[in-house]
Amino acid sequence: MDNKESARKWVRGYMAAGTTIVVAAVVPGSTSAALSILELTMCYHIGRIYQGETYSWDDARIAMQVIGVAALTAKGAASVALEALNFAPVYGWVAKAPIAAGVIKALGEAVIAYYESLDAKQLG
Repeated sequence: MDNKESARKWVRGYMAAGTTIVVAAVVPGSTSAALSILELTMCYHIGRIYQGETYSWDDARIAMQVIGVAALTAKGAASVALEALNFAPVYGWVAKAPIAAGVIKALGEAVIAYYESLDAKQLG
């Protein structure tokens, strides 16, 4: 299995975990906090696939800052929507799952593209 497919496997796992977490996170503010931790952890695991065992949490934080700037508008809008849905018991909580899955998938693909571009630069 190549790096990209290994990374996408992690993204799918984080999508599943994230949808479960956001449905359970019904206190306003808890959804964004939980997703931020999950997204940093996903970036860390993907980074280790591409950069090896020396890849650190600091490296993941730096990568998320670079990647996050590009994804800030979409993520910000999704965060507002996810937090607003906390105020709609049951139906709102369930509606958060597909939004979170989409955000995690998009961010995961952005992280993969970031590391793929680094690999391409190193080869070129």
